[in-house]
Amino acid sequence: MDQQTLKSRFLEAYDRYADPLYRFCFMKTSDADLAKDLTQETFMRLWQEMRKGKEVRNEKALLYAIARNLVIDWYRKKKEQSLDVLTEAGIDFVGEGKERTLVFAEAEEIFAVVQKLDEPSREVLLLRFVEGYSPHEIAVLCGTSANAISVRINRAIKKVQNIIRPYE
Repeated sequence: MDQQTLKSRFLEAYDRYADPLYRFCFMKTSDADLAKDLTQETFMRLWQEMRKGKEVRNEKALLYAIARNLVIDWYRKKKEQSLDVLTEAGIDFVGEGKERTLVFAEAEEIFAVVQKLDEPSREVLLLRFVEGYSPHEIAVLCGTSANAISVRINRAIKKVQNIIRPYE
């Protein structure tokens, strides 16, 4: 692949995936500056792979795998757990006054419940309902089958329901 084609393909991947990858990193770390750094490092590693001449068939899957590994590495270095921040989930706060406060309070409750889940459950819920990926796309990102991801999503939803049910 010539240099111009390589550059064009990289820039296309950047334009398509930079914002979703940033949100993914931000939700995993709760730190905007760190999320920017991890996103930048993710694209640097993609560029290195492309420059080596390695064929990248699915940039999206590779980028998310790199970002996920970078987040894991960061947690290992920090040796502290941080809960996912889901306030960037794109929740539309419509209405005013009491209505808006109620929607915000409900969203906060949902975030608190999701934060109580184990990492694999949080991850599939984040990818499915925040990022909007299909079970098949999540399976590609996680390196497992779509069926396994569907089961994981359903189990995570049941965990959320079980946490919420006692409060109803």
